[in-house]
Amino acid sequence: MASAGSYTLSWKSKNFEVSAEQILTYTGFNASHSFQTEEKKNGKNMPKTKEIAPGIGSLSFDISLSMLQGNDVKSEYNWWTEKCEAGEYSEIYMGGDKFGNYKWRVTRVDIRDLVTIDNGEVWKSCTLSIGFEEYYIKVQLTKAEKKAKKLQKKAEKQLEKALSAKNENDAAAAAKAERIKQTRDTINAINEAAK
Repeated sequence: MASAGSYTLSWKSKNFEVSAEQILTYTGFNASHSFQTEEKKNGKNMPKTKEIAPGIGSLSFDISLSMLQGNDVKSEYNWWTEKCEAGEYSEIYMGGDKFGNYKWRVTRVDIRDLVTIDNGEVWKSCTLSIGFEEYYIKVQLTKAEKKAKKLQKKAEKQLEKALSAKNENDAAAAAKAERIKQTRDTINAINEAAK
C-alpha cells in the first residue's frame, strides 16, 4: 500500500483520491462509538448501572461511482462485495491518521441508483453504501501459556519483595554508616579542640 497520508481515506488497497485517472471519493461519513452498561438489581447504596466495556464501533459512508469519473463501476462493486463476504478487516486511515483504536471489517455493501447500458452488461453509475464494524482479536491463551503467565507474575512479585527487603537492608546499613561517620566526626572535632 502506498503512504496512507497521500489519500483522503484508505482501507486495505482501496485509496480514495482525485487523480488524473479517476475520481474516487466518499460522502456521508458517519461513525458511532458506545459504552456498554448493565443495570444492577441488588444493593441499596450502589450505583444502578454496572460498567461493562466499550461497545463495538461502527461507521459507514457512500461512494458515488461513474464511468465519467474513470471508475470501473462493476469492478468496484465486486471488490467491496468480495471483501464483505470474506470478512476481511484492516485499519482505516483518514488524512494519514489511523481512525479508531482497532481494525475495521466490512459488514455491509448496499447498491442503489444503478444505471446500466448495453442491455445491462456495462454498469455506467451507481452509489454504494459501505458499512464497517470495529474488529479486534481477543487473544485466547492455552493452558501452558496461562500457567507460564501466572508463574511470571509470581516471580515478579517475589523479585519485587526481595528488592524491597534489600532496599530496607541497604537503608539500615546506610543509616548505620552515617551514625559511625557522625561519631568519627565528633571525635575528630573533640581532638582538634583539645590541641
